[in-house]
Amino acid sequence: MTHSRKLSLLFVLTSPTLSFAASVPKTILPDNVITCQVNANCTNKTLYGRIYKVINTPRFTVMVAISQEGLYTRADVSIANNTILPQSLTPEDFRVEVVTPKPKVLLYIPPSDLKDLPAAAPATPPPSSSTASSPLPSQAPVAADTSQTPNIDELYKEAKQKAALKEETDKIASQRDLPATSLPPNEVASGRVFFERDKHAQLVNVVLPIAGLVFEFPYIMK
Repeated sequence: MTHSRKLSLLFVLTSPTLSFAASVPKTILPDNVITCQVNANCTNKTLYGRIYKVINTPRFTVMVAISQEGLYTRADVSIANNTILPQSLTPEDFRVEVVTPKPKVLLYIPPSDLKDLPAAAPATPPPSSSTASSPLPSQAPVAADTSQTPNIDELYKEAKQKAALKEETDKIASQRDLPATSLPPNEVASGRVFFERDKHAQLVNVVLPIAGLVFEFPYIMK
């Protein structure tokens, strides 16, 4: 076999291999996955008696608290839209991944399919702003000087009443099921999300896909 024919045969044998290697995509790093880790834009916050993990990003602020309730795994979720556009929010896309001892996926349970949940205490509706600012019945009416501006104590009292009203309203909202919605800019959606339960689960990962981003919250189940 001549030297030129050897080179031709070598090219024929190696070219498919090179072509196959070139067609294999390189490993794509999941830049859209944001995991709650220490010192990585993730903090803890106690709210309404629950400890939330909080991830802050330019697009969203996401908070999650997890617990076991009856036959289900419950996640209390709060999502703030920090963008200037409405963002689609679909709890059906959420899931809980069991990492140990045996990997599995705990799927979302629609509110209509929930059964035998522990009875929750009825939520007390928040007082209206007019009720909160009205004087007590035992107080005698006092003629007010409309030209007089409120003093610092009155402004502080009014701000405190508004803060208490907002906290009570947010607490009631957090006890409702989180619906699928188009979340407007600078708005917050809060509520409960239920998943299947694995009573043997030790390490789990709450996974929330939101508008092209994937937020992951690892938890050690007790």
